[in-house]
Amino acid sequence: MSEYAERFARPERRYAIYPIVHGAIATDPGRADWYARCGFAGVVGNVPYGPGFPHDAAEWEATRAGFEAFMERGMETWIYDEKGYPSGTAGGYVVEQHPEFVAQGLYCYDYWRVIEGPGRFRADTPGDRLFRALLVPADGGDPLDVTHFERAPGTLYIELPAGRYRLFTLSIRRLFDGTHATESYSEPRNYISLSDREATRAFIEVTHERYAALLGERFGRGVRAFFTDEPSLISWNIRAGVFPILPWHPTYPEQFAARYGYPFEYACVAAVLKTGDHWLRRRCDLWEFIADSVANGFFGTIQQWCRAHGIKASGHMLEEERLQAHVYNYGSLYRCGRRFDWPGIDQLHTDPAALMDPQAIPIARLLASLADISGERESFTEFSDHTLRMQGAEAPPAYYYASVNWHMAMGINNLTSYYSFRGFSEGDLVALNAYAARTGYLLRQGVRDSRVALLYPEATMWAVYTPNTNVRAIDQSPETLALDATFARASWELLHRQVDFDYVDAELIEAAALADGALRVGDRAYECVVLPGAWVLPEATLAKLSAFAAAGGTVIVFGEAPRVARETGEPFGPEVRERLAALQATGRFVVAGADAASAAFDGPALPRPLTFADDGGRTVHPLLLTHVRRTEDGGRIVYLANMDEHAPLAGTLRVAGRFVAAEQADPTTGAIGAVALERTAAGASVAVDLPPLAARFYLFAAAGGPP
Repeated sequence: MSEYAERFARPERRYAIYPIVHGAIATDPGRADWYARCGFAGVVGNVPYGPGFPHDAAEWEATRAGFEAFMERGMETWIYDEKGYPSGTAGGYVVEQHPEFVAQGLYCYDYWRVIEGPGRFRADTPGDRLFRALLVPADGGDPLDVTHFERAPGTLYIELPAGRYRLFTLSIRRLFDGTHATESYSEPRNYISLSDREATRAFIEVTHERYAALLGERFGRGVRAFFTDEPSLISWNIRAGVFPILPWHPTYPEQFAARYGYPFEYACVAAVLKTGDHWLRRRCDLWEFIADSVANGFFGTIQQWCRAHGIKASGHMLEEERLQAHVYNYGSLYRCGRRFDWPGIDQLHTDPAALMDPQAIPIARLLASLADISGERESFTEFSDHTLRMQGAEAPPAYYYASVNWHMAMGINNLTSYYSFRGFSEGDLVALNAYAARTGYLLRQGVRDSRVALLYPEATMWAVYTPNTNVRAIDQSPETLALDATFARASWELLHRQVDFDYVDAELIEAAALADGALRVGDRAYECVVLPGAWVLPEATLAKLSAFAAAGGTVIVFGEAPRVARETGEPFGPEVRERLAALQATGRFVVAGADAASAAFDGPALPRPLTFADDGGRTVHPLLLTHVRRTEDGGRIVYLANMDEHAPLAGTLRVAGRFVAAEQADPTTGAIGAVALERTAAGASVAVDLPPLAARFYLFAAAGGPP
C-alpha cells in the first residue's frame, strides 16, 4: 500500500489523456510546451495530408519534428493512420493508384414474383457485372445455376425447367452509393476491400512504412501504437437501399468452396432468402468465412507488420454498440478485435445517462475484455463530447470526470480525446490529467478479478441476421431484435450487480483448460459462463460447457437455450438433450430465460465476490459501476464509480476473502488513508459514501498472502 500511495499521489504522465491533434502536430511543434504544462500524456498525431502527400518531403520532416517535440518533453505519442476515416486508403491515395483495390459488393436481386416452367424467360439484371443468376425452387431445395444463359452482358434468356422458381441474381458493383463511402463525416471516398491483403499492404506501404522510416527506433518507445479508425466492409446501405448487399472479393468463390465444400452462391442465397438446403448452417458458414477473411486480410496484416516493427496495433471499429451491425461490418467484431494488440472503442457520448444506456452494448467492457484475456491489458478509447456539441450544448467539467470513470470502470485505460476542453484553464487541465493518470495507474495493478464469462453469441447472430434495404441495414425481424436486446441486457444485468466479467467466444471456451471446477484461459479462471440468447451453438462448445458444469462450474442460460448445432444447422440430438436435462437437475446448468433474469442472477448460481448494499439494503444498482483487481499478494483493489448525476450513494461494500486492513484512495486529491474494516467469516466490509458522479478506490490488504 505504501508503494501505491507514492505513485498514486504523483502518477506517471503516460497514464493521462492523449488529445488527438491530426496534422497540427506538423504545423506547430512548439505547442508541445502547452500540452506538457497541462499534464497531458502526449498526443495522437499524423502527417497533414497536404496536396503533395505522400511525396512531400517537407511535410514528412515537419511531422517528424512535431512528434519529436513531444518525445523530448517526456510525452508519448500514437500515430493516427488516415486522413479522416475510415482507415485504409491514405487519404484516397491507395485507391487512386490501385483502382483494382476498390471495394465491391454483391447486389442481391430477388425478382418479385414466382416464375413457372417449362418455358423461356428473358431478364435484364441490375448491377455492373453479373456474378450468378440462380433459379431458387419456390418449394425448397438448392438453387439452379442459370448464369450460362447470359447472352449479352446483363441479359438472360433462360430455358426454364419444370417447376416454380424465384429468380435471384448476384451482381458485382463498386461499393459507393449510399454506403459509408458516401456517408462518412470525413469525405466521400472510394474504399478498399478489407479481405484483400494486397490492398492492406499498399495502405501500409504509404503510411506505416513512411512513419517507420521517419521515426525508426522510436517505435515502441516514444511512439506507442498505430491508431486505425473505423475500417469496415461498407457492404450495406446507410440510406435506405434498393437491393440488399453482401461483401465480395474475387477470391471468395474458390476459397469458400475449398473450405466448406459447396458453392459460395448457395450461402449467399441462404443469407438473403433464408431458404435452400441447410440454410441455417450455410448462413453461419458465410459470415464465419467473411469474418476470418477480414480478420486476416486487414487487421491481421497490420498486426503482423506492427509486431515486426516493435509497435502496437490499435484502433476501433464502426457501430460497436449494436450486435447485428457486427455481422455486416465485419462478420464478427470479436474475431477482428482479437487482431488488435490494444483494442479500442469510439465513445461520442459524455452525458452519464447516455453512457449508462442499458439498450446499448457496454462496448468498453467488450473491447477491454479482449485486452484482458490476451494478456496485453492495454485498451483505449476515442472519447469526446461530440454528441452534446452536435446538439449545440457544452459538457460541464463533471461530465469529463464521469466519462473517465465510466471508461476506467469498464476496463479501458488509455484515453485519446476529441474533447473540446472549452472553458478549462491550464490548472483545470492539470487536475483532470492527474485524475485520469491516478485512476489509470491503480487500475493497472494486478489483474481484473473476472470469474464470469459472457458468451459473444456469433453463431446465433449469423443465423438470425438477414441483409436488407432498411436505413443502416437494421434487420427488424423479431429474432434479430431479440438477440440484440438479450445480449445488451445480459451485459448490463451483470454490471448492475457489480460482477466483473469477460466476453468470450465459442473458440475460446473450447480451447480453455478445465481445472478445479473452472475454465482457465491464461490468468483467467471462470467459475460461471452466461449464454445470452445463444440458441445456435457449436456442439464442441456445448460439450465443453457440459463437462465444465459436471466438474462444478455453473452455466446460466439467459434467453433462449441452446437447441441447434452450428456445425449442422439441425437441432441437437436426443443424447445431447438428455445430458442437458440431467445437468439442469443438478442446478449447474440454469436455464432462466430473459424474463427470469433476476432469479438466476440473484441466486447462488452467479459468483459475486463483491457486493455493494446501499442503505436500503439493495444490491442491484443501475448507476453504480465497479472494477475489482486481484493483486499478487492476495489483496484487492476495488474501484467504485457513482454514475448518478443527482444522488449520492451510501452503503456497505463487502468483499469475500481474508483481509487485515483497508484504505480509501481519492483520485481527485491523490490522498490514500485508512478506513474502518469490519471482518467476518465470509470476508470484510467497509462503509462507502459516494457523491454524485464521484469515484473512489478501496484497497484491501490480504491476511497471510494469497488465499
